[in-house]
This record gives sequence, structure tokens and C-alpha cells, in this order.
Amino acid sequence: MGEKTFWKLLYESAARAEEILCLNIEELFPADKRGRVVSKGGAVEWIHWQSGTAQLLPRLIAGRTHGPLFLTDRKAPPAPPPWTPAQ
Repeated sequence: MGEKTFWKLLYESAARAEEILCLNIEELFPADKRGRVVSKGGAVEWIHWQSGTAQLLPRLIAGRTHGPLFLTDRKAPPAPPPWTPAQ
């Protein structure tokens, strides 16, 4: 569900992927079909979406009230051991 919503939101809003991936639930205004993002230069801007995204967002949010919009089930790979110079 998340991937479909991500691509639909990208298409309908014409926003940058980084802007969409940084969206938090608190920054969404579903009734107005818009959200607040921070653009590449650091300015706060509004993105707008259409009906396709509006239908998918409630299922993606599913009762959450805060935090990142897009979550992952994947775990980060283990960190490599610290580098030490050869002696």
C-alpha cells in the first residue's frame, strides 16, 4: 500500500521524492488535499494532490496521528566494523 501511495503522490503533486519521503503525518491536511514540505533550498512549500492520493492516504495512515508518513518493514543492514589502520 505504501509504495502505491508514494508513486501516486509523486505523480499527482509533481514534488521531489526527497520532499515526499520526509513528510510527517502532522504536515498533511487531507481535507484540503495538501501537505507542507521543505523544499531543496529550505523554504516551506505546499504540495497538492488529487483524488487518487486522497483515496489511498487514509489506508496508509490507518489511525496514526504523528510520525513519518512512509514507514518501512526493512531493517537497516548491520554497521561494518570500525576501520583500523594496519600495523
